[in-house]
Amino acid sequence: MRVLFTVWPATAHLYPIVPLAWALQSAGHDVRIAAHPAMAPVITSVGLTAVPLGDPAAVPQPRAANRPLSAEAEQRLDRLTERLGLDADGRYAWGAFRRFMIPCLRDFHPADASPSDPMPAVDELVAHARSWRPHLIVWDPCWPSAAVAARVSGAAHARLLWGLDYFAWAGETLAARGAAPGENPLVEAVRPVAERYGVDVDDELLYGQWTVDPIPAPMRLPTRVRTVPLRWVPFTGTGPLPDWLRTPPERPRVALSLGVSVRKFFKDGADRVEALLDAVSGLDADVVATLDADQLDGLPPLPGNVRTVDYVPLNQLLPTTSAIIHHGGIGTFAAAAAFGVPQLVNDEESEFVVVDDHGTHSTFRERHMDAPPTSAYVRRRGAGLSLDRHTQSTGEMRERISRVLREDSFRAGAAGIHDDLLATPSPHDLVPVLERLTARHAARGTEQ
Repeated sequence: MRVLFTVWPATAHLYPIVPLAWALQSAGHDVRIAAHPAMAPVITSVGLTAVPLGDPAAVPQPRAANRPLSAEAEQRLDRLTERLGLDADGRYAWGAFRRFMIPCLRDFHPADASPSDPMPAVDELVAHARSWRPHLIVWDPCWPSAAVAARVSGAAHARLLWGLDYFAWAGETLAARGAAPGENPLVEAVRPVAERYGVDVDDELLYGQWTVDPIPAPMRLPTRVRTVPLRWVPFTGTGPLPDWLRTPPERPRVALSLGVSVRKFFKDGADRVEALLDAVSGLDADVVATLDADQLDGLPPLPGNVRTVDYVPLNQLLPTTSAIIHHGGIGTFAAAAAFGVPQLVNDEESEFVVVDDHGTHSTFRERHMDAPPTSAYVRRRGAGLSLDRHTQSTGEMRERISRVLREDSFRAGAAGIHDDLLATPSPHDLVPVLERLTARHAARGTEQ
């Protein structure tokens, strides 16, 4: 069968789908990845076929949460938030949806769009689906117009999550509290595209005919969507294996990774880096910190036990590590879980930078979107601890890192999470499931 993936243009959205795309391709299926033209080189570099969506000069440039909502939109959301009356867990989930998911939607589904407005990337996707006629479209939750492309081309379609399902949770929460359908930001984003192509907006269009979910079940937000579990197989890029990773370390190795988002969007990232480097200074461990030149600029001399590298794939680094310190990103959490590595999650508020269309900078205080659920899950499973420079001294953070290195219980907890992953269907296992679901849900058979 022909399978078309769509991804929001970032490696954090592409890499989670690569193992499943490889599994389908290895099983003899024809696989393509539709994305922003800027993503074509990285897609092809991992052995997959890229379908660039439009002229690079014409399609929108992704900015995600770096793009502010209008003052009017913020006021509407303020009123809606007050009406929802959420508890602490609900406020966190709604805040993540509001601060991070809605701006992602807006990159390619502008606010207040009309069906007659130009939609270069969306139109390219629909045109390719009509021409190629995939049997299955697997789409990124931040690219919901892919469901419209599936409807008009007769393909079965499913979402593939790369994080918690804030979209379905928010929609169900809004409906349960009496909000009108049009008050759902996802409906507001999709409706102009649906009307443009004569498609009805319903739950299937918004959330897929089913959802492929690689998040451990205890971490998921409560929703009623039909899910197909998938083991998160870590893929974090390619590159030659460095010489220093070819032999086991002589003493415990600690990885320090803060992700691309901390590099790009958090104003006080340098303070965070300095605090973590201070915490690992003097440990009887070798620390490998994936930090670039901008993150290191202006910092004091590095501790003697710290090696910095701009980038190394985690699937190369983690097999030799005894623990990892990270920003709480789902991808980093899942990579550590896959290798049974204890984790120290840096779960703290920081200044997130927003830049409007005129270049004006503003900030809001926020935790990394994924850090609260990953930190809570890691601690609940006994697989690690959290770090927060705002509430813990340097000595307290250093002691937490030392505990994770020396206490066997954390390795046992990490091994338990690893065992849970092994009990979840692999990408290879999922191929026949997707074949059956596609045959059942496509508007035409899979005989073509």
